[in-house]
Amino acid sequence: MQGTTSVIKAVATWLLALMLTIAAAVVVIYFVNAKVYGPGHQVSSYFQALREGDGERALGLLAAKVPEANAALLDGPALKASAADLEVLEIHEPRAAGDDRVDIDVTYALGEEEGQSTFRLTRTEKQWLFFDRWNFVPSVLPTVTVSAPSQQEAVLNGVQVALPEETTTFASFYPARVEASYDSEFFAAPAQSGVLASPQDTASLVLATEATEALTSAVDAKVRDFLAGCTSAQDRLAPPGCPFFHFTDNRVQLPIVWEITEYPEVNIRAVSGNWVLSPLNGKARLTAEQTDLFSGVKSPLEVEKDFSFAAQLSVGSGEVSVSPLID
Repeated sequence: MQGTTSVIKAVATWLLALMLTIAAAVVVIYFVNAKVYGPGHQVSSYFQALREGDGERALGLLAAKVPEANAALLDGPALKASAADLEVLEIHEPRAAGDDRVDIDVTYALGEEEGQSTFRLTRTEKQWLFFDRWNFVPSVLPTVTVSAPSQQEAVLNGVQVALPEETTTFASFYPARVEASYDSEFFAAPAQSGVLASPQDTASLVLATEATEALTSAVDAKVRDFLAGCTSAQDRLAPPGCPFFHFTDNRVQLPIVWEITEYPEVNIRAVSGNWVLSPLNGKARLTAEQTDLFSGVKSPLEVEKDFSFAAQLSVGSGEVSVSPLID
């Protein structure tokens, strides 16, 4: 009897150890399934791919359809820049969405702004008999449009892109901050930005491109050079090819001197996608001696004339051309 009791105790101890081992294994499997193979892990991996600028991995995880749009934001530096200041604050617990599906809310910060995106995932199959496999439910990527009527390129999240149309559409992952701008020697547009938080979101960025001070100064110098040529053509009441003149019935003696008293203000604006100069308005003073043909009396001639003319503007790579148009 004593031997039998010892055997029973040994078996009981073995069974208890087995049950504890099984219980521990169940607990481990549960936590591994929830934390390592759970839907939250997929979401975390997706955010990591965004921060690394790995568009191929991010798209593979998200299983999203790419709309008919420019893909410049979907990989590399442009993608990395869209998530450069992205900080995940909390990946919330999954919420049941029916048919083996869950919704996961993610609270994050994009720079100084906080936002929230929701991701839907579905359970598809088991791995290693015990672990669930979760995939994102397919969706369509959001888009951002960039409009720049007077130019054909811009900088999007630090990457130079072509703008073949007046409005160009770009596909983007989410959440993301998209910034468009333009800066060159002669033209610049202040940065415009938008945030995409879901597949349904869209952002519209309109670049208000303006001439830089460098271009305005270059055009002003060209205009002044042209007018200097007109004032150097002295001894003429109507310098040829110039916007100012004076008619009189009196006889005018030499020298005839023209000088510019008010130079035109240069205003460069966009019209129908082209850069044009507004009419150039100024004042010129004529000084000379004149003789009245009826009385023979001589007197000083001094008159100030308003003038206005148009000019054709051409801007190339580092070159500016101004062609006055004189009737």
